Amino acid sequence: MDIVKYFYEEPVLLEAFAAETDPDARRRAAPTLGLEAFLTPPPYCRGYLAGSRGDRSGLTAITRPEAFVTPLLDVLAGLRWTAARRSGEIAETAEPAEVLRDPAAVAALAGSSASVQIDDLGMVASAERRDGIPALRRLLDAGATVLFPEPAHGGWDWSLFSPTPLKDRLVAAFRAHPAEGVRRFVVPYQRAQSEHKFYFERWALGDLPDWVEEVG
Repeated sequence: MDIVKYFYEEPVLLEAFAAETDPDARRRAAPTLGLEAFLTPPPYCRGYLAGSRGDRSGLTAITRPEAFVTPLLDVLAGLRWTAARRSGEIAETAEPAEVLRDPAAVAALAGSSASVQIDDLGMVASAERRDGIPALRRLLDAGATVLFPEPAHGGWDWSLFSPTPLKDRLVAAFRAHPAEGVRRFVVPYQRAQSEHKFYFERWALGDLPDWVEEVG
C-alpha cells in the first residue's frame, strides 16, 4: 500500500541562521524589528511531503505518484514553474508534474505567478539551507512557493515553503482527488519530530494517534 504524509507548520519563522561557533552573530546580523513583527510572525508556511511503500521510504517509492502530484498542482494551479537543476541550469519548465515525480536532477523548484528572481533561486538551490534563508525569504515575499527535493531511504521526498497557508487547501485537494490503494495523512510538524513518530505508518496504521488526520 502507498502512504502519503503531509507534515505542516503554519506559520513558521524563517530566521537567518548564524554559525553555531559564533553565538553572537545572530544578534549582530538580525534586522531591527518593531514590536508588531514579534507579535505577528511572518505568514510563511513550511510543509514536508513524504511517502512510503512497505519498507521503502520516499515519494519516489510509491506506485501512484498522482496521489500527491495531482492535488499539489491543483492547489498551486496557474503558476509558472522554474527549476534549478543540480547542473547549475535554471530555466522555466512546462512539466512540473514530471519534476515532482522524479526530482533527482533538480535542486529546487519554484512556482510563481510572475518570473522568479533567478539569482535568489540559484542561491537557495546551491547554498546550505541555513545560508540560503535570506534569498528564500525574498522569493516568498515576492509570492513564490519554493520546493526542495529531500533524500529519503528509498528515493526522494519534498519539502516546501509557501507565503500562504497550504494545509487546508491541500486537504481539500486530497479529498477532491481520491486515489485507490493509497492512504494519505496530514500531521502537525511539531507533533512528529522524532523518527518514531515520523514513521507512524509502521506501527500505528490500525490505531492512529490523535495527532494524525487521515484525509483519503
